[in-house]
Amino acid sequence: MINIEAWIINTQTPEEIKDIASFGCINGTCAELIYYDDTVKFYDRFADEIWDLLVATSESHGFESVFDFFGSFPKDFKDVFSDKTFKNTLVWFAVDEVCLQIVENEKYAQFMS
Repeated sequence: MINIEAWIINTQTPEEIKDIASFGCINGTCAELIYYDDTVKFYDRFADEIWDLLVATSESHGFESVFDFFGSFPKDFKDVFSDKTFKNTLVWFAVDEVCLQIVENEKYAQFMS
């Protein structure tokens, strides 16, 4: 079974991964995840992994809950007004976070050069 990390490695170039890690998906950096139809499909495919990542990240940053963590997002959740926009925001968070992990992970150093 493919996970988010494998999806990223298989669909993005090292330069694109670095751009996503630096600027985030919110800027249209990941061409495959611009439209709601695409992000909703991605969310539906990887929902469990996205929520595991949200929990782990919120705990590692000292938040008491995922919802407290959501409150720390600069503006992403201010634009949530439907199920689609909620899923979109969570997908962008997850892809941004995994790209950061890839960029920082020594096992990908040769790939990222």
